[in-house]
Amino acid sequence: MGLEELHMSDRLGGALARKPLHFIFVLDVSGSMNRGGRIQALNNAITEVLPQLRDEARANPHAELLIRVLAFANEPRWVIEEPTPVENVHWERLEAVPRGFTELGSALTALAAKLDELDESASAYPPAIILVSDGRPTQSSGTTFAEGLQALLNNRWGATAIRLALGVGRDADMHSLRRFIGDEDIPLLRADNPEQLVEYIVWASKAASKVASRPVVGGGGLTALPPNPIGDPVWSTLG
Repeated sequence: MGLEELHMSDRLGGALARKPLHFIFVLDVSGSMNRGGRIQALNNAITEVLPQLRDEARANPHAELLIRVLAFANEPRWVIEEPTPVENVHWERLEAVPRGFTELGSALTALAAKLDELDESASAYPPAIILVSDGRPTQSSGTTFAEGLQALLNNRWGATAIRLALGVGRDADMHSLRRFIGDEDIPLLRADNPEQLVEYIVWASKAASKVASRPVVGGGGLTALPPNPIGDPVWSTLG
Protein backbone atom coordinates (compact mmCIF):
# COMPACT_ATOMS: atom_id res chain seq x y z
CA MET A 1 0.00 0.00 0.00
CA GLY A 2 1.42 3.34 -1.06
CA LEU A 3 1.66 6.40 1.19
CA GLU A 4 -1.31 8.09 -0.50
CA GLU A 5 -3.42 4.94 -0.13
CA LEU A 6 -2.39 4.72 3.54
CA HIS A 7 -3.52 8.29 4.19
CA MET A 8 -6.81 7.58 2.42
CA SER A 9 -7.28 4.46 4.53
CA ASP A 10 -6.65 6.49 7.69
CA ARG A 11 -9.24 9.05 6.63
CA LEU A 12 -11.80 6.37 5.86
CA GLY A 13 -11.06 4.61 9.12
CA GLY A 14 -11.48 7.86 11.03
CA ALA A 15 -14.82 8.47 9.35
CA LEU A 16 -16.05 4.95 10.05
CA ALA A 17 -14.98 5.25 13.69
CA ARG A 18 -17.64 7.88 14.37
CA LYS A 19 -20.58 5.84 15.60
CA PRO A 20 -24.03 7.43 15.77
CA LEU A 21 -25.31 8.63 19.13
CA HIS A 22 -29.02 9.39 18.89
CA PHE A 23 -30.00 12.12 21.34
CA ILE A 24 -33.75 12.62 21.72
CA PHE A 25 -35.58 15.32 23.69
CA VAL A 26 -39.20 14.45 24.61
CA LEU A 27 -40.80 17.75 25.64
CA ASP A 28 -44.16 18.47 27.27
CA VAL A 29 -45.98 21.37 25.57
CA SER A 30 -49.35 20.86 27.30
CA GLY A 31 -51.45 23.84 28.35
CA SER A 32 -49.97 24.00 31.85
CA MET A 33 -46.57 24.78 30.35
CA ASN A 34 -47.93 28.29 29.73
CA ARG A 35 -47.93 28.94 33.48
CA GLY A 36 -45.23 31.06 35.03
CA GLY A 37 -43.07 31.24 31.91
CA ARG A 38 -42.38 27.49 31.82
CA ILE A 39 -42.43 27.14 28.04
CA GLN A 40 -40.14 30.17 27.69
CA ALA A 41 -37.73 28.66 30.20
CA LEU A 42 -37.82 25.35 28.31
CA ASN A 43 -36.98 27.10 25.04
CA ASN A 44 -34.19 29.02 26.75
CA ALA A 45 -32.81 25.77 28.18
CA ILE A 46 -32.69 24.03 24.80
CA THR A 47 -31.13 27.12 23.21
CA GLU A 48 -28.45 27.12 25.89
CA VAL A 49 -27.73 23.41 25.83
CA LEU A 50 -27.19 23.03 22.08
CA PRO A 51 -23.83 24.88 21.96
CA GLN A 52 -22.65 22.79 24.91
CA LEU A 53 -23.66 19.59 23.13
CA ARG A 54 -21.74 20.81 20.08
CA ASP A 55 -18.70 21.18 22.32
CA GLU A 56 -19.29 17.65 23.66
CA ALA A 57 -19.46 16.34 20.10
CA ARG A 58 -16.22 18.07 19.11
CA ALA A 59 -14.50 16.65 22.18
CA ASN A 60 -15.55 13.11 21.31
CA PRO A 61 -14.19 12.10 17.89
CA HIS A 62 -15.74 8.62 18.16
CA ALA A 63 -19.40 9.70 18.31
CA GLU A 64 -21.61 11.50 15.80
CA LEU A 65 -24.22 13.28 17.93
CA LEU A 66 -27.60 13.24 16.16
CA ILE A 67 -30.49 15.29 17.60
CA ARG A 68 -34.23 14.66 17.45
CA VAL A 69 -37.03 16.45 19.29
CA LEU A 70 -40.51 15.09 20.04
CA ALA A 71 -43.07 17.50 21.55
CA PHE A 72 -46.33 16.27 23.00
CA ALA A 73 -49.64 17.61 24.27
CA ASN A 74 -52.91 16.20 22.87
CA GLU A 75 -50.77 14.24 20.41
CA PRO A 76 -47.08 13.76 19.73
CA ARG A 77 -45.40 15.95 17.11
CA TRP A 78 -41.89 15.58 15.78
CA VAL A 79 -40.23 18.99 15.87
CA ILE A 80 -37.00 17.50 14.52
CA GLU A 81 -37.92 14.12 13.04
CA GLU A 82 -34.81 13.13 11.14
CA PRO A 83 -31.59 12.48 13.10
CA THR A 84 -29.77 15.80 12.63
CA PRO A 85 -26.09 16.41 13.41
CA VAL A 86 -25.97 18.71 16.42
CA GLU A 87 -23.95 21.33 14.56
CA ASN A 88 -26.82 21.64 12.03
CA VAL A 89 -29.64 22.08 14.56
CA HIS A 90 -31.30 25.50 14.55
CA TRP A 91 -33.82 25.78 17.38
CA GLU A 92 -37.29 27.13 16.61
CA ARG A 93 -39.06 28.07 19.80
CA LEU A 94 -41.94 25.86 20.92
CA GLU A 95 -45.39 27.10 21.88
CA ALA A 96 -47.54 25.42 24.50
CA VAL A 97 -50.89 24.04 23.27
CA PRO A 98 -53.74 25.96 24.96
CA ARG A 99 -55.73 23.54 27.15
CA GLY A 100 -53.54 20.75 25.79
CA PHE A 101 -53.42 17.45 27.66
CA THR A 102 -50.32 15.49 28.72
CA GLU A 103 -50.49 12.48 26.39
CA LEU A 104 -47.17 10.98 27.42
CA GLY A 105 -48.24 7.42 26.59
CA SER A 106 -48.88 8.36 22.96
CA ALA A 107 -45.56 10.21 22.85
CA LEU A 108 -43.60 7.18 24.08
CA THR A 109 -45.42 4.96 21.60
CA ALA A 110 -44.44 7.32 18.77
CA LEU A 111 -40.86 7.33 20.06
CA ALA A 112 -40.76 3.53 20.14
CA ALA A 113 -42.03 3.36 16.56
CA LYS A 114 -39.28 5.72 15.42
CA LEU A 115 -36.62 3.71 17.26
CA ASP A 116 -37.91 0.60 15.47
CA GLU A 117 -36.59 2.17 12.26
CA LEU A 118 -33.01 2.08 13.51
CA ASP A 119 -30.93 -0.70 12.04
CA GLU A 120 -30.77 -3.52 14.58
CA SER A 121 -27.37 -4.56 13.28
CA ALA A 122 -25.91 -1.06 13.16
CA SER A 123 -22.97 -0.28 15.36
CA ALA A 124 -24.21 2.57 17.53
CA TYR A 125 -24.09 3.90 21.05
CA PRO A 126 -27.18 3.57 23.25
CA PRO A 127 -29.58 6.43 22.56
CA ALA A 128 -29.91 9.20 25.14
CA ILE A 129 -33.49 10.25 25.88
CA ILE A 130 -34.37 13.27 28.03
CA LEU A 131 -38.01 13.68 29.08
CA VAL A 132 -39.32 16.99 30.45
CA SER A 133 -42.88 17.21 31.81
CA ASP A 134 -44.86 19.36 34.23
CA GLY A 135 -47.98 17.27 34.70
CA ARG A 136 -49.62 13.92 35.27
CA PRO A 137 -49.95 11.74 32.14
CA THR A 138 -53.45 11.76 30.64
CA GLN A 139 -54.95 9.14 28.32
CA SER A 140 -57.56 10.89 26.20
CA SER A 141 -55.95 9.29 23.14
CA GLY A 142 -56.65 5.84 24.60
CA THR A 143 -52.97 5.08 25.19
CA THR A 144 -51.93 4.95 28.83
CA PHE A 145 -48.54 5.95 30.14
CA ALA A 146 -47.89 2.32 31.13
CA GLU A 147 -48.65 1.12 27.60
CA GLY A 148 -46.39 3.75 26.04
CA LEU A 149 -43.56 2.95 28.43
CA GLN A 150 -43.89 -0.76 27.73
CA ALA A 151 -43.76 -0.11 23.99
CA LEU A 152 -40.54 1.81 24.51
CA LEU A 153 -38.99 -0.88 26.71
CA ASN A 154 -39.98 -3.62 24.25
CA ASN A 155 -37.70 -1.96 21.73
CA ARG A 156 -34.01 -2.88 21.88
CA TRP A 157 -32.87 0.72 21.60
CA GLY A 158 -35.49 2.00 24.02
CA ALA A 159 -34.56 -0.59 26.63
CA THR A 160 -30.83 0.14 26.44
CA ALA A 161 -31.20 3.93 26.20
CA ILE A 162 -29.81 6.31 28.79
CA ARG A 163 -33.13 7.71 30.06
CA LEU A 164 -33.22 10.89 32.13
CA ALA A 165 -36.30 12.84 33.24
CA LEU A 166 -36.99 16.26 34.67
CA GLY A 167 -40.18 17.39 36.38
CA VAL A 168 -41.30 21.01 36.12
CA GLY A 169 -43.17 22.45 39.11
CA ARG A 170 -45.02 20.77 41.94
CA ASP A 171 -47.68 19.16 39.69
CA ALA A 172 -45.14 17.05 37.81
CA ASP A 173 -45.83 13.33 38.26
CA MET A 174 -42.48 12.32 39.70
CA HIS A 175 -43.60 8.69 40.12
CA SER A 176 -44.18 8.32 36.37
CA LEU A 177 -40.91 10.08 35.60
CA ARG A 178 -39.08 7.68 37.93
CA ARG A 179 -40.67 4.73 36.11
CA PHE A 180 -39.49 6.19 32.82
CA ILE A 181 -35.91 6.40 34.10
CA GLY A 182 -36.08 2.86 35.48
CA ASP A 183 -32.85 3.15 37.46
CA GLU A 184 -32.96 4.20 41.11
CA ASP A 185 -29.32 5.30 40.98
CA ILE A 186 -30.00 7.99 38.37
CA PRO A 187 -31.07 11.34 39.86
CA LEU A 188 -34.64 12.49 39.24
CA LEU A 189 -34.83 16.27 39.35
CA ARG A 190 -37.66 18.78 39.69
CA ALA A 191 -37.23 22.36 38.56
CA ASP A 192 -39.18 24.93 40.55
CA ASN A 193 -38.07 28.07 38.72
CA PRO A 194 -36.73 29.04 35.26
CA GLU A 195 -33.08 29.08 36.38
CA GLN A 196 -33.31 25.53 37.71
CA LEU A 197 -34.92 24.31 34.49
CA VAL A 198 -32.04 25.66 32.43
CA GLU A 199 -29.41 24.32 34.86
CA TYR A 200 -30.96 20.87 35.08
CA ILE A 201 -31.49 20.40 31.33
CA VAL A 202 -27.90 21.46 30.65
CA TRP A 203 -26.66 19.05 33.32
CA ALA A 204 -28.85 16.16 32.15
CA SER A 205 -27.93 16.64 28.49
CA LYS A 206 -24.19 16.74 29.10
CA ALA A 207 -24.33 13.83 31.56
CA ALA A 208 -26.41 11.68 29.19
CA SER A 209 -24.08 12.44 26.29
CA LYS A 210 -21.03 11.42 28.28
CA VAL A 211 -22.56 8.19 29.62
CA ALA A 212 -24.06 7.09 26.29
CA SER A 213 -20.90 7.72 24.26
CA ARG A 214 -18.41 6.43 26.82
CA PRO A 215 -20.01 3.25 28.20
CA VAL A 216 -18.08 1.67 31.04
CA VAL A 217 -17.49 -2.07 30.87
CA GLY A 218 -19.17 -3.73 33.81
CA GLY A 219 -21.43 -0.79 34.61
CA GLY A 220 -20.58 2.50 36.24
CA GLY A 221 -23.40 4.53 34.76
CA LEU A 222 -24.05 8.16 35.51
CA THR A 223 -21.73 9.51 38.18
CA ALA A 224 -21.94 13.27 37.57
CA LEU A 225 -23.65 15.13 40.40
CA PRO A 226 -26.57 17.43 39.51
CA PRO A 227 -26.29 21.12 40.34
CA ASN A 228 -27.67 22.39 43.63
CA PRO A 229 -31.08 24.12 43.48
CA ILE A 230 -30.88 27.88 42.88
CA GLY A 231 -33.40 30.68 43.24
CA ASP A 232 -36.88 30.82 44.75
CA PRO A 233 -39.41 28.00 44.06
CA VAL A 234 -41.65 30.10 41.81
CA TRP A 235 -43.48 27.16 40.24
CA SER A 236 -44.13 25.47 43.58
CA THR A 237 -46.40 28.38 44.48
CA LEU A 238 -47.97 28.77 41.04
CA GLY A 239 -48.85 25.08 40.84
